[in-house]
Amino acid sequence: MTKKQEQAAEAATTPEITGETEAKIEHKAPCVYCGPSVRGVARQYTVYASGNTPAALDEFVKQHPAAKNLLVPVERFAQTRKALETAGTAESILYNKIKNEL
Repeated sequence: MTKKQEQAAEAATTPEITGETEAKIEHKAPCVYCGPSVRGVARQYTVYASGNTPAALDEFVKQHPAAKNLLVPVERFAQTRKALETAGTAESILYNKIKNEL
């Protein structure tokens, strides 16, 4: 994975995430965490109600900003899951980057 690919992957946007407060990520709609499972933080494909992500996940996203792009609205879940399985997509690159950082 090249630096250019990583930058392109991080530039991918997640439209339903409205922004970050100090300790909480705010969502307009239910979302799914599509990143790698992290013990004590989140399991892959966990659904969270709007505005209801656990503090541990919020802290993880602060430490690994790429994970924010893998917290997707439920409506985009199928598309994102397919992209995770396709080598070279932004989602696949982000997933592998986060997994390598763990």
